Amino acid sequence: MSEQIHRRAFLKVAASFAVLAPLPAWAGAAQVPFDPAIPALGNPRGNVTIAEFVDYQCPICKLTYVQLKKLLAEDHGIRLVMKDWPIFGDASRDAARMALSAGPHYARAVNALMASGQGLSEHRTNEILASAGVDVTKVRAGLAARQPKIDAVLSRNGAQANAFGLRGTPALVIGGTLYRHGLSVADLKVAVAKARAA
Repeated sequence: MSEQIHRRAFLKVAASFAVLAPLPAWAGAAQVPFDPAIPALGNPRGNVTIAEFVDYQCPICKLTYVQLKKLLAEDHGIRLVMKDWPIFGDASRDAARMALSAGPHYARAVNALMASGQGLSEHRTNEILASAGVDVTKVRAGLAARQPKIDAVLSRNGAQANAFGLRGTPALVIGGTLYRHGLSVADLKVAVAKARAA
């Protein structure tokens, strides 16, 4: 019942923000989906890239991620890039930094943070990541050295989101199109087919 309610809420919100637009000229093939500092999920060599502007405390981002995971399970040609845009404050920024610092456990960190239904704090993020097998002590110890590069990634993501005129998360870039909302699996398949056809 809870999943059904979440799905209805997701579809209602997605429909209410159903706005898409072609990417501006500055957001060419490499600008948004191919930031070398952001690991790719799914198939890193996939023939379609989906970039999601996301905050780990955004409930609609979490619902969108569920849809994306379903798509990745069916379509092995998808490369997924999480564009961390921590708009919900310091706890979101900390979670983004920790995920990007998780090294080989990046995918686990993302999955765990997106699956959490609770608000975040530094302590809560530590618990979530530790439960996913991330060595939180080690990651936090090395974060100071990595933080300038990670903050540069977050700044790039934020600059791109602002250039798109985004007002919040989630937003998706699929092929040459910007979707200012989450998408259901069915709509994701349509968007991916459009990107492949182009």
